[in-house]
Amino acid sequence: MPNKLKSGFPIKIYNISQVAEILGVHRHSVRYWIQKGWVKPKKDYRNNFVFTPSDVLKIKKWRKTLK
Repeated sequence: MPNKLKSGFPIKIYNISQVAEILGVHRHSVRYWIQKGWVKPKKDYRNNFVFTPSDVLKIKKWRKTLK
């Protein structure tokens, strides 16, 4: 997955721990959501899950629908 937009500027990517901190949940919660298929992040060249800012916004909206 290239870390650049079409314009050539780098994009911000987050790992599971960073996303968990942003959302105010434990990182195991994020891993559980991935395991259940509720969240579908991309993977980087090292096969680690990565999230874009738009992924984080989608998760926030999804969590609001649960409340």
